[in-house]
Amino acid sequence: MPSLIAPTVWVVDDDEDDQQFIRAAFQEESPPIHVLSLSDGEELLSKLSECDELPLLILLDINMPRKDGFETLQELRKVAAYADLPVVMLTTSSEANDIQRCMLLGANYFLTKPLTYEQLREMVQALRENWELS
Repeated sequence: MPSLIAPTVWVVDDDEDDQQFIRAAFQEESPPIHVLSLSDGEELLSKLSECDELPLLILLDINMPRKDGFETLQELRKVAAYADLPVVMLTTSSEANDIQRCMLLGANYFLTKPLTYEQLREMVQALRENWELS
């Protein structure tokens, strides 16, 4: 019997509560999506370099210690193997300058973190559809 591995989304955010809410929202829907939580850009870049299978989508926060989302995105796009990896910036910021900077650095999309869990579930459903995660 073949084993089915759920599609993988990597969440890079230093806020553990946000990580848990996002993971729960992805796993509530059918089929559930496996979520790997990482706490900053250094951890993401390290994990990517040692993984066998790239994630289908990365959700990247801007404000993190050690290596923030801007630096991480810039480094990510310099590596040919990661150039086409879908990266959605998911952050508390809604500043036009932050949005513009992320898009110039190579983000595929920019989302402001939802205020309620219901809004988060709706956002996750849209991400599943837009990035063909199901």
